[in-house]
Amino acid sequence: MEAKQTAYFPLFVGLRYFRRASGKDKFMSLISWFSLLGVLLGVLSLIVVMSVMNGFEAELQQRVLSVVPHARVEGPQQRLTNWQSLSSEISARAGVSGVAPYVGDKAMLSAGSRISGVALYGIDPELERQVSGLAEHMLAGQYLSEQDGEYPIILGDILARSLGVRLGQKLRVILPKVTVTPFGMFPREKEFVVAGVFSAGAQLDASTAFIRLDDAQRLYQLGKDVQGLRLQFEDMFAAPFHTAEIVASLPEGSRGEDWSQSQGSLFHAVKMEKTLVRILLLFIIVIAAFNIISILSMAVSEKRGAIAVLRTMGATPASIMKIFVIYGMSTGVLGVVLGVLIGLPLALHVGDVVAWLEGVSGLYLFDPQVYFISHLPSKIVPWDVAFVALFSLSLCFLATLYPAWRGSQVQPAEALRYE
Repeated sequence: MEAKQTAYFPLFVGLRYFRRASGKDKFMSLISWFSLLGVLLGVLSLIVVMSVMNGFEAELQQRVLSVVPHARVEGPQQRLTNWQSLSSEISARAGVSGVAPYVGDKAMLSAGSRISGVALYGIDPELERQVSGLAEHMLAGQYLSEQDGEYPIILGDILARSLGVRLGQKLRVILPKVTVTPFGMFPREKEFVVAGVFSAGAQLDASTAFIRLDDAQRLYQLGKDVQGLRLQFEDMFAAPFHTAEIVASLPEGSRGEDWSQSQGSLFHAVKMEKTLVRILLLFIIVIAAFNIISILSMAVSEKRGAIAVLRTMGATPASIMKIFVIYGMSTGVLGVVLGVLIGLPLALHVGDVVAWLEGVSGLYLFDPQVYFISHLPSKIVPWDVAFVALFSLSLCFLATLYPAWRGSQVQPAEALRYE
């Protein structure tokens, strides 16, 4: 029984010191509340901001990959023969949810005096539905499968605005290839009609155009062959593994590229931004930890007499150290718990909160005419919340060690001499 009381002794005294510091001593109470507020704001800010950054990343993936397939594979020398049988074989593989042929490369679009470089893809309108949601993102006009005229083309809405073209207007597609004629060499080009405009809500809207597969085959002079296959997988994060397997089964000289490579720089930039924001916000908790050091250092100086009395009553240096660790950790634990309890609901409803503030103030954080999104996305990742809580508690614990050790080194005789 006595051993059990001895075990609870540091906890009892440490919590009592914390309650008194938060109440009676006004100066110590002020610093204690500032420390607690610092931990709370640090945890809350990290949870909310990281959830918003995760939301932006998920939104970006959804929008980009709604038009861009998970991967694509090309035949040797950008030509794939007998692609129908290859497509059937790949479709039968585990993890593959869609396969569609394509012909495409870099090209120039010319409308009047305006010229723009684009990524031009010739697609099979029906098979393309298996690998992208292009048909669901039509903003105006009609999808390629609904076109009866010759040489229709659909453009991203930003690209259409930059070229100044409207539905039904003609533009010229110019390829970086030459046609040899008796009069010399001329770039290969063809006149197309703007049949539709799509909007994925991403940068692709400014640099992508689609034409029908048979038109692209004639334009690129491939006959019945295609350049490669666009692939969709059940798990987008398994795309690198599946792509490598499929390329190995294709004719020698084939190559593949998954979304992490084609869009890698974009998502890498987002991850780097997340890391930098996380590091900057962690400094709020670091500052709060310094406040905990200040509180404990002053508490040790103020309670030297009490420490001496406890030592003469049989308290060991380890017990004294535990008392001040518990005293300091009380601030850290309370700040982390309150930060998580407030941060999680705020992160879940941050879009609604921002919308309410925009309605009250009349100022818009995301102008739909300027930005691709008009709301603040949020996605809570449990691991991020756990990381913030554990990091904050660890930092608060480390902040208590030195002042607590100083308190355990107080000598009873020397401290009582001046009491």
